[in-house]
Amino acid sequence: MRVAKSISDIDGFATRMIDLEEEAYKQFAQIFCPRLRAFFIRRGLTEMDAEDLAGSCVTDIALKVRKYRQVTEGGFRGWVFTLARHTLADWRQRHQPTEELPDDVAAPLDDDQASVNLTIVLAVEEALSEFSELDRSLLLLRNLQEKGTYAAFGELHGMSEGAIRVRHFRAKKQLKAILEKDPRLKDYLSKIERSEKK
Repeated sequence: MRVAKSISDIDGFATRMIDLEEEAYKQFAQIFCPRLRAFFIRRGLTEMDAEDLAGSCVTDIALKVRKYRQVTEGGFRGWVFTLARHTLADWRQRHQPTEELPDDVAAPLDDDQASVNLTIVLAVEEALSEFSELDRSLLLLRNLQEKGTYAAFGELHGMSEGAIRVRHFRAKKQLKAILEKDPRLKDYLSKIERSEKK
């Protein structure tokens, strides 16, 4: 039985699966199902939900494999985990808990504060759109969402922890430079700078 040992072998899954090689489907499921399950557990799903979603994800990805196109960064593994992130986002939307608001809920932000927050969000989203999928994921993981580890991110993308640290440092520096040039944030950033000097 041929077993995928390297990144090039894993990238070869797509071709083998498109060629309807049954063994490739089995190996794909054996290798990626436990990784996807762990990926979903790290993002807060219960073991049972993670197991179900991983199984569903493996099936969906196998059906979509003809849409895969070889890319330089991340390869087949990166494509699989990009689809997994989208699947997780869809799952969270469908499973959002709803509850009634209590009578003593805090007052909303005033219009000025809400406007500043929306401006910041829009500026950050636009800035992130200039990054590659890998760098955007890294910035989201390390700075804007949950705090994932460099080692886990590196393992996920077939890169060393050191390479991921360097990449994150450069991406964060680039994001800061983009945001500092954004005219919408000029007043907000100068307020922060003044408060840090006090």
